[in-house]
Amino acid sequence: MSRRGIRRLLLASLAALAMISLWWLWHWQYAQAQAEGRRHAEARLALYGSSLQGALERFTYLPDLLARQPLVQAALLDPAGVFLPQVNAHLARVAERSGAEAIFLVDAEGVTLASSNHAGPDSFVGHDYRFRPYVQDALAGGRGEFFAVGSTTGRPGYFIAAAVGQERESPTGVLVVKVSLESLQTDWRRAGERVLLVDANGVVILSSRPEWRYRRLGELSPRAQAEIRAQRQFMEDPLERLGSRLGDGSLRIGEQGLGERYMASALPLATLGWRMHYLTPVRPLYVSARNTLLGGVAVWLALLLLGLWLRERQKRQRLREREARIYREANEQLEARVVERTRALHEAQAELVQAGKLAALGTMAAGIAHELNQPLSGIRTYAANGERLMQRGRSEAAEENFQRIQGLCERLATLIRQLKLFARKGGAREPVDLRARLDFVLELLAERLDTQEIALAMRLPEAGAPWVLGDEVRIEQLLTNLLRNALDALRGVEAPRLEVSIEEASSCWVVRIADNGPGIPEALLDKLFDPFFTTKAVGDGLGLGLFISFGIVQDLGGRLQAGNNATGGAWFRVELPRAAVQSNRETDHE
Repeated sequence: MSRRGIRRLLLASLAALAMISLWWLWHWQYAQAQAEGRRHAEARLALYGSSLQGALERFTYLPDLLARQPLVQAALLDPAGVFLPQVNAHLARVAERSGAEAIFLVDAEGVTLASSNHAGPDSFVGHDYRFRPYVQDALAGGRGEFFAVGSTTGRPGYFIAAAVGQERESPTGVLVVKVSLESLQTDWRRAGERVLLVDANGVVILSSRPEWRYRRLGELSPRAQAEIRAQRQFMEDPLERLGSRLGDGSLRIGEQGLGERYMASALPLATLGWRMHYLTPVRPLYVSARNTLLGGVAVWLALLLLGLWLRERQKRQRLREREARIYREANEQLEARVVERTRALHEAQAELVQAGKLAALGTMAAGIAHELNQPLSGIRTYAANGERLMQRGRSEAAEENFQRIQGLCERLATLIRQLKLFARKGGAREPVDLRARLDFVLELLAERLDTQEIALAMRLPEAGAPWVLGDEVRIEQLLTNLLRNALDALRGVEAPRLEVSIEEASSCWVVRIADNGPGIPEALLDKLFDPFFTTKAVGDGLGLGLFISFGIVQDLGGRLQAGNNATGGAWFRVELPRAAVQSNRETDHE
């Protein structure tokens, strides 16, 4: 046999071994999961069965005990019914203390004479229960028990009956205790498990799933159907089929072919031929087997990949020497090209340095022009106002304008001295009255506010001055840039409105400026504080105002944000750190 044939035979043998091992692994894991499920079911059935028997045994003694009491026996022997009110009260007390749902006394004809619920709307008094097996069994044999849906209340329960007057030739009546098992059913449902309690006919009388109750697991014989109807055990319930048994003994509950499969474990009980079933879903067992199968597949795939990797490793080993030779030749060529490229890069670097210097000069010139333009605009405004006041003979008012011009000139000098702040962060910071700086800036822009007929709304702190850390010139620059930006946005707006507020936050003062202009396009919000970015027409701005404002706020340790109002227009929010100011300084300001 050739080498290729031997290789094919080996691969076929490995494939067959893999399939057999995976098949065995799936069945082994499924059997383990099934055994574990059965052990769990048996443990839960023992627990639930003991709790059910305990709940029933709590009331086993009660009917016999009450049936022997003289008051109960006297009530049955007294045709005038003199003792019945006392019996009603007595049975009500016993039912309340014992936890029984109801206790009632019927005569030998099955008619209820007294009941613990005699005062309620669903009183048993006067009802005929001779059709119930527990009455018939108690009269015939001294004791009876039965589970049924109450014909009077419509509530299911377990009935325990004892004959009254057994020492006589024939019993004079029956004492019945009705026990509610709904609390057990509620506990099963809260535990999230699937538990069924079926009677001797295979009808579900208790279930952790309410929709499964009063359905049958198997077929009912005609005799059983006739007895159930005669005894009115489940009233008019149709007792539809709950599920179907499959060939492997599992139970399918639901629509044919679509229901869920369960592995059923049963525990026989001594009461009335009842059986308790614990249903374990089959799907998790298959999932467990499937996961184990996938793990086995993963192991075989890993072995296959390891074999392929070893094979490829041999191929790569043979290629390394040839690749090393090719790399050496390529490196020699690259070294020659690197020398040539390095020389060209040195020449390009010199050109880039020169271009960078020109760009820096252009940025500085644009910044100086933008910052000096604001006080120059104020000087022009005050100079024009002063000239008009001099013409009108109001020299004192004109003198005040000229003093303001002098102050703006000093501000220009300060701006020129502080141009170095644009190149580095930091600088001396001192307490500054934010409200006073805002009043000063609004005074500078008063003429423009009047010209544009802008309605100005102010919200300022009522008590105390808002002191922040910074310097007066930069805070005035910040406020002027933001207010001028808002005024530019309000050009051509009908009924323009500008809102300015100063609010106190936890560790800062917040200035908010909002307008009812066209707002800021959402796509441009991220670029709003970039240098030389502007939405204004050519010649209306350099695009440095918001960029400089953002830098000032960052240097002062604050934060600047922008956005759009829900009703239209834009807003800017400035947070500046609070300054600790002595009380005497605030008093001087006041």
